[in-house]
Amino acid sequence: MANEELRKSNMPSDEQVYVDKIYYEPQKDWTEENYYYLHRVLHRILFYYKKHTDEISHMDLNRMTEETKVLIYCIVRYYHYEFLFDTIPGGEALVDLKPLEHTLVLDQHPLSEDNVYKVMNVMY
Repeated sequence: MANEELRKSNMPSDEQVYVDKIYYEPQKDWTEENYYYLHRVLHRILFYYKKHTDEISHMDLNRMTEETKVLIYCIVRYYHYEFLFDTIPGGEALVDLKPLEHTLVLDQHPLSEDNVYKVMNVMY
């Protein structure tokens, strides 16, 4: 019984589980490699949304930078997963997201096709 109580007391709450995620970092002085990695993490979460429903439903857009929000928007729109806007708390705000004022470089050799990334001023 004592071990079970100790295990439960050491388990993080729902809020604690999602505190240290890369998508909450301030991104000061980030390089394109850092943003590329952030994109890969977000891509994994959103593309495989069935495995990550709990994490997606706990995302806090208020703690994210505009760059992170734009990356989420791009991934969702690229795969036509617009239903995820309803899963993310406050996700309806992403629907009308404006392109970044500066170019966010993820890769020096971007896709040649016209797509949502270009529209949102993301070089990918």
